[in-house]
Amino acid sequence: MKQLIYYYDNHDSLMVWTREHEIANNKKLLIEINYPGIDKERLIGVLKKIKLSFPDATIVGMQSFASFKNHRISDLNTTQPIISFIKFESSSLSSLVLDLNQNYIKGKTELEEPDITLIETYLQPDTKALQILTSYNTCNTSTFINNLGQAFGHLKIFGGGATNKEQNLDTTFIFHGDKIYENAVILIFMHGENLNVELFQAFDWKPISKKKKITKTKKSAVITIEQSPALDIYRKYFPNIDNDPSVFAQVPLYITKNNISYAAHILKSDLIDQSLQIAQPLQEDDVVQLSIGNYNDMMNRTQEIYNFLSKTPAQALWIGACLSYEYGFRIPILHYISNIESNNHVFGYNTSQEYFNAVNHPNTYHNHTFIIAAISESSNNYISLKEYTAGNITPFEVANKNLYSIMHKTANELNLLTENLENIVNQRTKQLEKLNQELQAKIDAAVRKEKRQSAMLNQQSRLASMGEILENIAHQWRQPLNTVSWIINDTMIKARLGRSNEINIEELAGKINNSVQFLSNTIEDFRRFVDKSDLAQTFNIKKAIQSTIGLIHETLLRSEINIELDCPEDIKYKGFENDFKHVIMNLINNARDAFEEREIKDGLIYIRVYHENNELIIAVRDNAGGIAKPILKKIFEPYFTTKHQSKGTGLGLYMSKQLIEKVHGTIEVISILNKKTTFIIKLPNDGYKPREEED
Repeated sequence: MKQLIYYYDNHDSLMVWTREHEIANNKKLLIEINYPGIDKERLIGVLKKIKLSFPDATIVGMQSFASFKNHRISDLNTTQPIISFIKFESSSLSSLVLDLNQNYIKGKTELEEPDITLIETYLQPDTKALQILTSYNTCNTSTFINNLGQAFGHLKIFGGGATNKEQNLDTTFIFHGDKIYENAVILIFMHGENLNVELFQAFDWKPISKKKKITKTKKSAVITIEQSPALDIYRKYFPNIDNDPSVFAQVPLYITKNNISYAAHILKSDLIDQSLQIAQPLQEDDVVQLSIGNYNDMMNRTQEIYNFLSKTPAQALWIGACLSYEYGFRIPILHYISNIESNNHVFGYNTSQEYFNAVNHPNTYHNHTFIIAAISESSNNYISLKEYTAGNITPFEVANKNLYSIMHKTANELNLLTENLENIVNQRTKQLEKLNQELQAKIDAAVRKEKRQSAMLNQQSRLASMGEILENIAHQWRQPLNTVSWIINDTMIKARLGRSNEINIEELAGKINNSVQFLSNTIEDFRRFVDKSDLAQTFNIKKAIQSTIGLIHETLLRSEINIELDCPEDIKYKGFENDFKHVIMNLINNARDAFEEREIKDGLIYIRVYHENNELIIAVRDNAGGIAKPILKKIFEPYFTTKHQSKGTGLGLYMSKQLIEKVHGTIEVISILNKKTTFIIKLPNDGYKPREEED
């Protein structure tokens, strides 16, 4: 078995070269071509000539982003095909093209299940390995390849997916014989009792960002991560991600699931819905992170790969390097292949995904890895290697290792710090939520207590006012009741004395009716005063004040107190009429008590109602001698009173203030000692409007 590498220039030169190296047409010849260009017509011309010269050979290959040449990675713009010739001695080959344009399952737009029955017909008892080349770059590629791996897990499987320099994986191609396929899978079966294939794989990506959970997917697309557009996980660090899709290859998504870590290959992003199209299915609740190549580990692979090649029988090598290595990690690959002595064993592709199947690997499909397949028909033949020395690593590469080491260590520390901080925040948040719940319960209890207390105070104040009103009613009823009693007694006496002719029934009925009507009106005024309504209604301010004065008119007359009311007839207000009357009565009663306590004769209470600055003003002024400053400061406090216990509860002004503030108004007092006191009520001009918290 022998492998030779040719850097293609023209067919004539190729034929001269093959004759010199004794490469002849036969069925045991594998010709594999790395084609880095996009000129399909040129490629077809090359393939036709090679097929014509080697009609029995297996001719396969694929388009590649880059290739290996003279132990270097070729420039991206090169169009020179590189050809690997492997001459098997005792082994045989067979190949199958699955043209997916012809093999779609009816009713499905993408192929997921390979035709296992068809593929099994190519197997032989001594089949040892299966090489896979694909131009099938969709989400279902991974499912398709993994199903292949599960069906043929007893074989050594290796290979990869085509790439191009335009970074558009939808337009890549593979070829078989002299035909090019843009949506196909090529399977190359290797048979032989003496054949042995050993595989080496390296996965050296390290997460650098905090863990985030996928929250919405749709088919092959990740829609949201942590409820934000999926593309935001990149946009935070790469604002120009829309114009630089290569970032997806440089910084892949890193997933750890079922104790297995792997990187997801992002095919493209959708700038409309900000989603990510992934080359393998991801599920909601999968945890992802951004990752970057672990340069230090990559460089340390040089010794590991050297040991693999020095201890593994091999007569031919196949290399698959993920295209992500092309963006920043060429140097490690150069070190990997620099120890191989001959150019004849340095062949492979820059791949969009890598295929690798081994024990304890549940999947055949992999991303962002480096693969070497060592192929041999002899257990005594090894690839010739240069002497390994760590001195090959330059100071620049050492600096890179140190830089990446520091970066990854810093990223780990930041991630750990972030996780610890999030744990602390979550713990504190739970504690705060518990405290908030306890505080809210206390607030609710306090509010309920305050409402009960306020209702009780309101009731006490109203009862006190009702007591005073009843006293006034009793005074006011005496005269009309006396009048009715006198009329009845006078009529009875005249009737007994035989003077019935002096009785004027119509006149007597009129007088009695007037007295009864006065009594009825007094009761109606009292009923309206104590009738509490929960609905705001529009009422006439002047009539409300006059009605209140009427209830206590008798007491005012007895104390020789005059009331002057200066209020336009047409002023109306939307609010709670009985509450308003209650406030006016409290102010009048306080003034009356002050007059009586100080024995002031000819007392005057002056009430003026007017509009000012979009407010309705009610000013109640008396000349009862004013209020001292120390008292003035406490006048609206509950249970504060200067009256004797038998005359005051200390709730009148407190409840008046509560009732005025209930309709979003204010009440204040201005007093000059030994002179006058004025209470000023200010109400919104447009009436009471309930606020949101009152609804």
